[in-house]
Amino acid sequence: MLKKGYIEGFYGRLLDWQGRSMLLDTLSELSMDFYIYGPKEDRFHRKDWQILYPKEILEDLKNFQIKSDKLGIKTFIALSPNVSIKKGRKKELKSLEKKIGQLLSIGCKDFAIFFDDIDSLRDKELAQNQSEVLRIVSETIESKKNTSLIFCPTVYCESFAKGSLVESEYLNVLSDEVPEEIPILWTGKEVVSKSIEDKHIVSLNKVIKNPVIIWDNYYANDYCPNNFFIGPYKNRNISKKSAYGVGINPTGMPITDSILLNQFSGTAKTEEILEKFNVPKGFNDLLPFFNGPFDKKPNMGNPSKIKETIKATMKLSEEWKSPLQLEWATFLWKLSIDLNFLLKFKAKKNKQGKTSIQDKKKLEQWASQRYSTPLFNIIFEEKNKK
Repeated sequence: MLKKGYIEGFYGRLLDWQGRSMLLDTLSELSMDFYIYGPKEDRFHRKDWQILYPKEILEDLKNFQIKSDKLGIKTFIALSPNVSIKKGRKKELKSLEKKIGQLLSIGCKDFAIFFDDIDSLRDKELAQNQSEVLRIVSETIESKKNTSLIFCPTVYCESFAKGSLVESEYLNVLSDEVPEEIPILWTGKEVVSKSIEDKHIVSLNKVIKNPVIIWDNYYANDYCPNNFFIGPYKNRNISKKSAYGVGINPTGMPITDSILLNQFSGTAKTEEILEKFNVPKGFNDLLPFFNGPFDKKPNMGNPSKIKETIKATMKLSEEWKSPLQLEWATFLWKLSIDLNFLLKFKAKKNKQGKTSIQDKKKLEQWASQRYSTPLFNIIFEEKNKK
């Protein structure tokens, strides 16, 4: 059976230990297999990876490891060691050994090394450097029984290869130098892939034979923080014959991510899952705005429809009170702001049914300053068609 799990690998949010514990419970409830701890906002994971974990955080990690062991969830502790290719290299590698040793001392057995999002030329030299890092980590953890290692390369999706995968110098060097038993994390054709199928993994295996764990950013929202996605997990056709496992890298909102793990499991319909988490039925009317990253937003051409949706959004924002509502409150308020903006845009049309160039520019300028707006394409659909 394909291994399934949760990846804490997003930017912008840092779960607390209570939230992580909740997610372990959800993974156990759904009979899932692994948790990858690699939060970008944990300074000791990435920015200050050379510095040993402080005593209090180490104790939290230890307790987290103990709980995951009891639940039968394999927990990978990740580090992002951006080791220098030349200057200071030996000292940095020694620091990495000490950091791994510290984690081994509290009972951690499974490790992940992240080389993602490194600002460096993706060439032979980088791959050789990273291969040595993996070798040192592998040798360090071999001192303990039942340890394992996985890694995320710098070229972690097909588009990053800048051409054919089989012609990637970087991937070919990894293929030659990284032991085949170490699984590789891969996001598919893109960072956020519209679809992931066996054939995409087969393409990767033509150059690198390591087992593949799909790092799926389908529910991620760190690249579009004004929105989140809660709809069905779809357009993924991945089998055990091509991949070792699949993990979702979602939002960093613990209750929301528990819902998304339920979606990921594929054992219930969206409405059933939302009911399980006590989401008011009124949210079902707003679901099309939060379905999936590639789903078309609802047609909001009718002002009366816009007003009805604003009313539904405001009702949820004001009357629904729960920990989950606190996670969603900002998104609901922003949706109402977007809808009010759309209503004003419609009202700006003159007698000929057109919006003046000056008003369009003002509205576009306002909208463009928002990092991500779920209605942006709808608002300016008429302009884009011209």
